[in-house]
Amino acid sequence: MNIPDTLPRADLPFAGLVAFVAAARHGSVSRAAEDLALTQSAVSQRILKLEAHVGQRLFLRQGHGVKLTGAGELLLQTAADTLARLQAGLERIEPYRSKASLLIGCPNDIAQGWLLPRLGELRALHPGLEVWLLSDRELTDIDRIDVDLVISRRPLRRTDVECIPWLTDRSIAVAGPRTAERLAALPWPRLLAKAPVLLLESEPEWAGRLASAAAKAVKGQQRAATLHDENLLLEAAALEHGVACVSALLAGQALASGRLVALPQVPEAPRPGLWLMRSRLTARTPLVDLAWRWLQAADAILVPRPATGLASEETNR
Repeated sequence: MNIPDTLPRADLPFAGLVAFVAAARHGSVSRAAEDLALTQSAVSQRILKLEAHVGQRLFLRQGHGVKLTGAGELLLQTAADTLARLQAGLERIEPYRSKASLLIGCPNDIAQGWLLPRLGELRALHPGLEVWLLSDRELTDIDRIDVDLVISRRPLRRTDVECIPWLTDRSIAVAGPRTAERLAALPWPRLLAKAPVLLLESEPEWAGRLASAAAKAVKGQQRAATLHDENLLLEAAALEHGVACVSALLAGQALASGRLVALPQVPEAPRPGLWLMRSRLTARTPLVDLAWRWLQAADAILVPRPATGLASEETNR
């Protein structure tokens, strides 16, 4: 965040800026007064105070309206933008004031694959609930002002934070329905010679968390695509472009809907689990306790684990 080294004078007539921008927008003091729910005299007085502050005339009379002076044109270029940005900032912090809102910090993949499909269940407990998902970054701090609950793969060990182990995760191999049907009778790892693989840029060796040694032994392995985002990896598999190794939590909704099919012959491997955290101080709203209990009671994934007997048998061959 860039904070300017110099700040406006403490006596800056903010109300005058609002009146000035409104009058400039309408070209009329009377219409600005209607817009601001003020008297025409009040708007005029605020503009006069602003003119005294800047030492310049900002408007000229033009018939029944007003016209900006050169100084007014210059001021409007920055004042209108500044007020618009301030209004946008105020609207962004609105949920922090509302007792009907719940702010959850959650990794994007968990939000997409696990939380969003279940959002209706949570809202059914409190129909007036508005959930704000902060999923653009991994939160490393928690308080009662910026966020109510945090879901993370990294626990926050602090005395003022309640932190409990929550969901387990695992790596599974998935493909689109047609690809999965074609590969159903093929054992691991020979199936990799019959289908192109989809790679994650951060794991350049396919199925890095799985039996990568077995995968390397397969000759003629085709690489269909390397993607930087696991959501794109999921979509590529659903579009029948190949076999992908993904988080079971991320793939949960796609598996439940049939867009993806798990390949049971490919061995699973554990992934880092998830932690559920909140401040130990009094919650901002009772909805925090409601959501905390609901999350603790929720099932881990949307579909059952695939049978692993075949995977173990073929891996040991």
